[in-house]
Amino acid sequence: MRVGYARVSSKSQADTDALNQQKDRLIKAGAEQILSDVQSGREDSRKSYKKLLKLVKDGIVTEVITTRLDRLGRNTIEIHRAIEIFRKYGVKYTNLDMPLDGSGSAMEWFTVQNVAALAELESRSISDRVKHGLDYYRQNLKYFSTPPFGYAKDENSRLIPHPVNWDIAKQICEKLRSQAKTSISRWLSEEHGIEMYPTSFRRYIINPCLRGHTVYKIDGKEEIHYNTHIPLLTEAEYQELLQTTALKVRRDKSKERLHFLAGLFRCGECGAAMSKTGSYNGKNVLRFQCAKYKKFGLKSCTNKKTLAASIVRRLTIQQLINYAEEITQEIENQTVAQSEVDVETLELQRQIEGLRKLGNNPAILNAIYELQKQIKNREHYRDMCRETMKEDRKLLYAFRQADFLETLSDEELRSICLRFIESVKYSGGKELNFSMRALV
Repeated sequence: MRVGYARVSSKSQADTDALNQQKDRLIKAGAEQILSDVQSGREDSRKSYKKLLKLVKDGIVTEVITTRLDRLGRNTIEIHRAIEIFRKYGVKYTNLDMPLDGSGSAMEWFTVQNVAALAELESRSISDRVKHGLDYYRQNLKYFSTPPFGYAKDENSRLIPHPVNWDIAKQICEKLRSQAKTSISRWLSEEHGIEMYPTSFRRYIINPCLRGHTVYKIDGKEEIHYNTHIPLLTEAEYQELLQTTALKVRRDKSKERLHFLAGLFRCGECGAAMSKTGSYNGKNVLRFQCAKYKKFGLKSCTNKKTLAASIVRRLTIQQLINYAEEITQEIENQTVAQSEVDVETLELQRQIEGLRKLGNNPAILNAIYELQKQIKNREHYRDMCRETMKEDRKLLYAFRQADFLETLSDEELRSICLRFIESVKYSGGKELNFSMRALV
């Protein structure tokens, strides 16, 4: 499999289409799958990057493609480490802006060393500029980031009351003394068109800026400058709201368990998750409702309908049974097994035959060895796909047995749903729109 890897350092870069431009180039270069991160190249916690290395080590990847060398990382050691892993597992590495021959020669090492060093220099220079800028803001008591709701910045980047949102912020604090957070979220959405989730009110209240203080983070530590602007809350009001917005610990642990369609069940109108709700017409019956409507009302989503969890489970089981019958029927109708032709493997074999005719010098033998490793990796991947297909077929035949799915717990059913269902959408009524995964 040919995998492309794209990366930008910040969400603002992703919003400017920089990430999409990388992905477009990778697809045009032949990438069959794209992995991407929105994270600094100096961080080791990049999820997609770690997934890429795992796929390489598992023998699933035959080629890795990036637009630039520094997409792999922002320090010399990490870039060299990645290239050595690719070479160790026989994976071809293609860098679009600066092609490498993959030989591991001294000249290639020198080229990678210099480009990686420049990438690390640029990263360190950015860090220095950010540090100097933060020092300047701190020395002049300027506010560095986006002002909290209710505030704005003046021409000197000092916090001042927002001409419109200040009064709304005051009302939020007043309502938090006596009203539920969910009702305040809905009021904000319906009256002012502002979306603020119930879980965010606590974080909002504890922000020192609301008490007139400016906070800077220096080397992971907070530095507070007191009484730098007009406070939204007095200290007494803040202490009171700390009590009223305190997080309540759920006693019923069963309510914290994931339902069997968690991560798959979406509102058909707005795309938000369908969340659990515990009451309907005065009865305590588990149902599903659009999370966005539940929090913000009709201005955020028109789908106010709810659907009982028992109905959702029954429809999901029926869909799995229908899917199993459809797929197994296709399998039974296949009277002649058709062998799959791997065009890329055939091409690699032709290249090997061509190289063997050229002689037995070390360079040719090394090239043949690399091509054979690529063929072996592809065969390993195809074997894995076949094993997965066999397991899927066994499960699908089991689905057709009476009451098999009905006897499963929600946790067991969830593992089945994640394996065979792509998404489930609900737009109202008693029907669900299922999108099933294609078998490998």
